[in-house]
Amino acid sequence: MPESENKKLNVKVRNGQSWTRYLEIEVPAENVTSKIESVYESFRLKAKIPGFRPGKVPMAIVKQRFANDAKVEALEQLLPEAYQMAILQENLIPLGSPKVTDVEFDIDKPLRFKAEIEIQPQITLDKYKGFRIEKKIEKVTEKDFNNAVEYLRDKKAIFHPVKRPSVNGDLVIVDLLKKHDQLGRLKEDKLENVEIYLGSDGVLDVFSKELLGVSIGEMKNISVEYPQDYFDKNLAGDKIMFMAVVKEVKKKELPELNDEFAASVSKFKTLAEMNEKIRQDLGMRSRDEATRRMRSEIIKRIVENNKFDVPISLIDKYLESVIEDFKSKGETVDEETVRRQYRPLGENFIRWSYLYREIAGQEKIKIEAEDRKKWVEGFAKAYNVTEDKAREYLAKTKRIQDIDESILEDKVVEFIIKNSEIITTE
Repeated sequence: MPESENKKLNVKVRNGQSWTRYLEIEVPAENVTSKIESVYESFRLKAKIPGFRPGKVPMAIVKQRFANDAKVEALEQLLPEAYQMAILQENLIPLGSPKVTDVEFDIDKPLRFKAEIEIQPQITLDKYKGFRIEKKIEKVTEKDFNNAVEYLRDKKAIFHPVKRPSVNGDLVIVDLLKKHDQLGRLKEDKLENVEIYLGSDGVLDVFSKELLGVSIGEMKNISVEYPQDYFDKNLAGDKIMFMAVVKEVKKKELPELNDEFAASVSKFKTLAEMNEKIRQDLGMRSRDEATRRMRSEIIKRIVENNKFDVPISLIDKYLESVIEDFKSKGETVDEETVRRQYRPLGENFIRWSYLYREIAGQEKIKIEAEDRKKWVEGFAKAYNVTEDKAREYLAKTKRIQDIDESILEDKVVEFIIKNSEIITTE
């Protein structure tokens, strides 16, 4: 329905809550008639009626045979065309599809309908620089260092079979025979060669308790109540009775801390060099964590000082993506709970996504070719690939737009840091 061929629409716009707009749209009768005649002509060209060649059917017969079909087709074309013309005419930028209601349509009469839409928020910036923010760097303790070393030792641990009763820290290998499954979640009747590290953080307390002091060949009934937040959602909330048949008990032997050990777990030849590198890495990690907390605090301050209502369609879309993410991982989802818990997080996420773009525009912060080059270099280094491979992967996964958004966000945060008072403490 080109404007050059039709009269201008009559459009009334009423503001609703937040960014909602209510449109009352009227398409002149002349435009409706023109559209229906156009549809009749397309039908005449395609109609197959005995006694007439294609395209030669008299229009009177076409109108008699296809009156209802032509009316439906005309309305299907007029509604989206009129809606698009209306939002252009009123200079509106909708966020999604309209909700169309109250359609009045008849031949040789104006087409009237209502459309409810949400438009892009128009942001007025208040305070976004001049903050006073603490950057607290946590001190690396000897406990942190020792935990890091023990982690490396654990990775190189050797387990030796023993013929004594099991003690805390042992590896116990069992077959688990299912005797009763309250919710019927566990499909297997027998789990073979299950490795259970007694006292380990990843093992349910009941296994560590019931298998403490067992010997090879011993059989023991173990009733396991899996917590609701158990990592395996197929077992979460279930109660299962197992018979555990002990097949092996193994003692963990940690390697000695010496130069040989250092060479086996790192690129360094001596234990002293390895220890120094561990301390450096822990210090860097602590500084990176302090930067992350400072960045989060900056974003929080910006959002708190520049409040605006989030369009409902955007928050609904965000919450749907969270729910789908849970489902894609095979997790059982209480959708109402997820919506309630994640709504505040989603609202602030959306606010920030608008605010940093608005700040970028206000301060004329732009993405340069050098910014993209540095980003790709960092990506290639992090994943240990060449820059060409990194670019190939990013192009294939269509992440270029995401990269630009990430770069722009980082540059805005950097700008705010430079224009705020950062107090570093250790």
